[in-house]
Amino acid sequence: MSIWPSWQEDRIFAVVILILLISSVLYLGIKSDNLLRQSEEIGQPVPYEHTIFVDGVGTVTGKPDIATLTMGTESKGVDVASAQFTNTATMNTIIAEIKKLEISEDDIQTSGYNVYEDTNWNSETQDYESAGWIVANYITVKVRDTSKISSILAMVGSNDITNISGPTFTIDDTTNLKAEARIKAIEQAQKKAQEIADSLGTKIESAVGYSEWSPVSVSDEYQMYSSLSYDGGGPTIESGTNEVTISVSITYKLVE
Repeated sequence: MSIWPSWQEDRIFAVVILILLISSVLYLGIKSDNLLRQSEEIGQPVPYEHTIFVDGVGTVTGKPDIATLTMGTESKGVDVASAQFTNTATMNTIIAEIKKLEISEDDIQTSGYNVYEDTNWNSETQDYESAGWIVANYITVKVRDTSKISSILAMVGSNDITNISGPTFTIDDTTNLKAEARIKAIEQAQKKAQEIADSLGTKIESAVGYSEWSPVSVSDEYQMYSSLSYDGGGPTIESGTNEVTISVSITYKLVE
């Protein structure tokens, strides 16, 4: 037989349930707060004042294996048709001769075709007068065997080519050279970072940021303009070397 009246037992039971509910709410609130704090800390950037930024540059040289030549001819006629006829005959001859030197058709590209009226100023009439028409045709040739450049220049010089620019020397695949330059650039940056950390009395914990780029460089070009004529072979062409440069920027985290 219970020593408590039934209404008191109900009251005690209700109080116990209330205490359990309050405890559960408090527990879940504390746990949620901890999880929120942890989630906010994950992925947080390293404070700016705990990092240093250093740059490095690495440069290596390589032998060019491709040369690009641009050449063209300008033809004059009393009308467009006659100028085109002369120009087409000259350019077709040039392209055929280039192919004889085992230059692939895929490496010969028309890069410009212009037609315009040639005019002269008449001081008496104070006006321009037609002096015929000019057709200009230009092609760009990619030479994968640079030893053939001299022969190409000799050939076009005796076949009415009026404009030549180049060669521009490039390296077809710079992947390995860039990898070598990158290593040099990173080593230089690491050395700078270590020197800075030593002078500050701190230590490098890790690299937390990295970027790289290749500066744009303009190759030296062998250029010729105006009418060309060669009695013998073409001029001696030296390809020299090209530089491949990688610049890096690395962010390091410092600790005491």
